Amino acid sequence: MLDLPVNIIRSKLYPPPIPLDIIQRQRLLSLIGNAARSPVTIVSAPAGYGKSTLVSQWLESMQCKSTWLSLDPGDGDLTQFVCYVVAALRSCWPGCCAGTVETLQSAVLPGTDAIAGVFCNDLEQLEGPVTLVLDDYHHISSSEVDEFLDTVLKHPPGNLHLIIVTRRDPALSLHALRARGALNEVRMQQLAFREDESRAFVRGSLSDAIADDDIAKLHERTEGWPAALRLAVLAARETGTPASMIGNLPADSYAVRIYLMQEVLTKQSADIRQYLLRTAFLDRFCAGLCDAVISEDTVKLSGKDFVNQVLQASLFLIPLDVDKQWLRFHHLFQTLLQEQALTELGDDVVRDVHMRASRWLEEHELLADAILHALKADKPGEAADVISRHRIYIMNREWWHQLDIWLRLLPSRIVASRPELQLLKARIFRTAGQNEALVESLDHAESLLDSADIDHGLRNELRGSVASLRCFQLYMESNGEGAALAARKALQLLPPDDLAERGFAMVLLGAALQMTGDAKAAKSVVYAAMADESARRDASATYKTRLLASLMFVHWLEADLAELERVARDAVDACTRADLWEVLTGAAQFKAAVHYHQNRLTEIEDDLGIVLRKKGIASPEFHAYSLIIMTLTQDALGNSADALNTSASLHDLAFRTHNPYLISLSGALSAELAMRQGRMAEALTWANQYEPEPFIPTYAFFSQPMCLAKILVHDDSAQSRERAQALLPRLEAYLTRIHNKRFIIEVLALRAILSDKTGDKAVSIKQLDRAVSLAQPSGFIRLFVDIGPGLIPLLNRLELRGEKLQYVGRILAAFPRYIGHADTARAGTISETAIDNIAELSEPLSRREKEVLSLLVERLTNKEIGEQLFISTATVKRHAQSIYEKLNVNSRREAVTKAVGLGLMSDKSLRTGASR
Repeated sequence: MLDLPVNIIRSKLYPPPIPLDIIQRQRLLSLIGNAARSPVTIVSAPAGYGKSTLVSQWLESMQCKSTWLSLDPGDGDLTQFVCYVVAALRSCWPGCCAGTVETLQSAVLPGTDAIAGVFCNDLEQLEGPVTLVLDDYHHISSSEVDEFLDTVLKHPPGNLHLIIVTRRDPALSLHALRARGALNEVRMQQLAFREDESRAFVRGSLSDAIADDDIAKLHERTEGWPAALRLAVLAARETGTPASMIGNLPADSYAVRIYLMQEVLTKQSADIRQYLLRTAFLDRFCAGLCDAVISEDTVKLSGKDFVNQVLQASLFLIPLDVDKQWLRFHHLFQTLLQEQALTELGDDVVRDVHMRASRWLEEHELLADAILHALKADKPGEAADVISRHRIYIMNREWWHQLDIWLRLLPSRIVASRPELQLLKARIFRTAGQNEALVESLDHAESLLDSADIDHGLRNELRGSVASLRCFQLYMESNGEGAALAARKALQLLPPDDLAERGFAMVLLGAALQMTGDAKAAKSVVYAAMADESARRDASATYKTRLLASLMFVHWLEADLAELERVARDAVDACTRADLWEVLTGAAQFKAAVHYHQNRLTEIEDDLGIVLRKKGIASPEFHAYSLIIMTLTQDALGNSADALNTSASLHDLAFRTHNPYLISLSGALSAELAMRQGRMAEALTWANQYEPEPFIPTYAFFSQPMCLAKILVHDDSAQSRERAQALLPRLEAYLTRIHNKRFIIEVLALRAILSDKTGDKAVSIKQLDRAVSLAQPSGFIRLFVDIGPGLIPLLNRLELRGEKLQYVGRILAAFPRYIGHADTARAGTISETAIDNIAELSEPLSRREKEVLSLLVERLTNKEIGEQLFISTATVKRHAQSIYEKLNVNSRREAVTKAVGLGLMSDKSLRTGASR
C-alpha cells in the first residue's frame, strides 16, 4: 500500500466524545433522518453551539461506518486536504482509495476535476454507506479545496454522505445543492437551547441549587448559547452561590462569556491556571508537551496531573484518541483562554510558549507542528532551522510536496539567505524537471556558502549537496570530466546517511564516466557501490534502485540492449516491491525502449502499463518519454488514431505543468508523427522553427535534433537537403565526442541516405555498413525502419555474409509492406507482396526467378529444380545467378535469408532452406 505524501497527525481523525452531562434533544436527533437522505449536511453556527457534539451523537446513532476529520488552517493545501480525507477513510476501510493516493503521489498533479473524479471512483468501490465528517471547515480558505468538494458533490457517489461542520457557510455551490434538494442544513437557531432544554441541562448539573426564575434569567442572558450555559454551570459550582452569580451577568452575550470565563478561572489553583493559560496556545497537547511549555520554576504540578485534573473537572477538554493521550480544548474555551493569557502573560511569554512547544515537537519528529509553532513565535529563523536539521530525513523519504509547503511558509528573505534552503529548492526543481530554476537556485546557494557563518562540518556537507546537483548541470553541458569530478566530490563530502543525494550523484557518475568514453569504469564503480550496499545490514531500496538507474543509462548510451533489458527488468521488480515510482518510471521506459528497437512491439503496452495506468506521475520527464514510446508503437502497429491521442496527452501534460522542456518534446513528437503519417507540411512547420543547437546529451529514448534530421532527409527539398548536410556532420561530431553510441548509429544511417542522394555512393555504403555493424550486436531493428523506406535500396547494396546478412534480413522484414504510410498491420509482419513492390530493387525479379528462388529453399539440386519447372539445368543456373546479382548475394543461403528479409517468404525458410 502506498504511503500518503504528507505526515498524518492521527489525533485529527477521532470524533470528540459525547459529554457525560449531555441532554438528549430529540428534535435535533430526529434531523438525522433528513441527513441520511441527502448527500450533504451543513451544520453551521458560531463557536459553542454544540455542532460537533450533535454530529457525534448522530454518528453514534447511525448504523453505518463513519469517519471524522478535524481541519486546521494548514489543511488548505489540496494535496494535504485530500491526504487527510483518505487517512480518515482508511480508519474504517484500510487500504482504500489507492487510485487517489497514486494521484497524490504525483510530482505533477492533474487538475482538480481529475483528482475529484478518481476520488469518487474510489468511494464507489467501498462497501456500504460512507459518512464523512469535515469538522472546523471554516479553517479552509482555499479555492482549490472548495473546487474539489464542489466537483465531488456535482455528481456525488451514491454511498457518500458528507457532513460539514463550520462556523460560517463554506464557499461551495450551496444554491445549486439546495435547488437539487441535495442539501440538509442545521443552523444556530436550531442548535440554541430552548428554555426547557436550558432548564434540563442546568438541573442535570446543579439539581435544586438554583431556582427556576434564575434559570430563566440565565437562559435569557445567554440566549440559549450552549457554551455559555456550560460556563455558567462551571462557575456556579465553583462559587457555590448560583443566584448571585446569575444576578451579576452582563446584558450582552460577549460580556457574558468574558464574565463567566473569569469566574471559572479565578476559582482554579495557581498551578492549574498557569497550565491553562499556556496550553491555550496548543492546538493539541499531551502530558509531555504540557510539561515542556511550563517553566520549571513556575509550577509544582506535572503535566500528567494537570491533564487528569482538568479532565475530572470537565473544563472543556476534548480527548483526541481512544487512550486520551492527546487532547484539545473546546475551540470557544481555547479562544477565551488565549484572550486572557495575552492579558495576563504578555506577548513575550506567549512567544516563549510557542518556542518551547516547537522544540518538544521537533524532538518527537512532529516536524510540521514544530515549524508552525516556531513561526507563531515570530521566529522564522528557528522554523528554518527545523527544516535544515532534518533535511536529510526529509529528502530520503522524498517528501518533496511537504517540503515545498514548508519552504513557502517561510519568509522569502529567510529562504534567500540560507544556502541549505536554496539547495532544497534546487532539489525540488530537479524533481519537477525545472532545470533552469534548478541552476539559478544552485548558483545562489553556492554564492551564499562562501560567506555563510556555519561550522566546518556543515559547510562540507552543503558543498557535497552543491556538487551532487552541479554534476547534473555539468553533464547537461556535455562536460563529462567535470560532471564525474563533481559526482566524486559529492560522494566524498556527503554523509553516509544522505541516500537521496548520494544516489543522485552515483547516477550521474556512471553517466559522466560513460560520456568520457570509459564505460568500463562507469560499470565498475556502480558494481562496487552495489557490493558495498549489499553488505550493509540497513541496505536501502532507494539507494539500490538508483544504482540500477545508473547502469541503465550507461547501457543505453553504449547501445547495449541486452544488458539494458536485464537491468531494467531488475529495476522494475525492485521499485515495484518498494513502491519507488521515480526510478520505476525510468526503468519502465528503458525496458520499453529495448522492446521497441528490437521490434517486439506487442510487449510494450505491458512494459509501460505499470507507469501509464497509474494515476500519478513520479517523474514528468520519463513519463513523457513513455508517452513518446507508446505513441510511436501505436503508429508502427497501424493504430494512427490511438497514436494521435497519446501524443495529445503529452501535449496536455507539458502545458499543464508549464515545463519548457516537455513543451519542446511535445512539439517534436507531433512533428515526428506527422512525418510518419505523411503530413509533411506539418512536420516542416516544426522543423523550420526548431533550433537544435547547442546540443545537449540525449540520455533517454527520443532525440529532438535526430527528429529534425529525419524530417529534413525525408523531405529532400533543396533547402532541407542543405540544412541536413550542415546538421548531420556536426551532430555526429558531437555524439562521437560524448560517446553516445545509441544515436551515433542513427546519424550514420541518415548520413548514408544523404550521401547517396548527393551521388557519393561509396561513402554512403561505408556509413551504412558502420551503422549496421554498431547496431547488430544488440539487434536494433526499428531504428532503421523509422528512418523510412529510403534506406531499403541502400541496405540491399551492402556486402553481407553470415549473421550480418540474417540481421539485415530481419531489418528489411520489419519495413511496412507498402511504400509510404498506410493503416495496415505493419510491424514485424512477413509480407507476401511482390518483391519489386516493397524492396525497391534496382531490377525486380522475374516470375521465373521467383519460382526458382522459392525452390531453392527446398534443398533441391539444380537438376531437380529444372525437372519441376521443365527447364534445363543450365537455365536454372542462369536464373540463380541473376537472382544473386539482383539480391546482391553470393549463395543460396544468402539468397533465402535476404528474400525472407524482403518479405517474399516466411522466416521458417531460414530454418529449412538449402545450404548449397
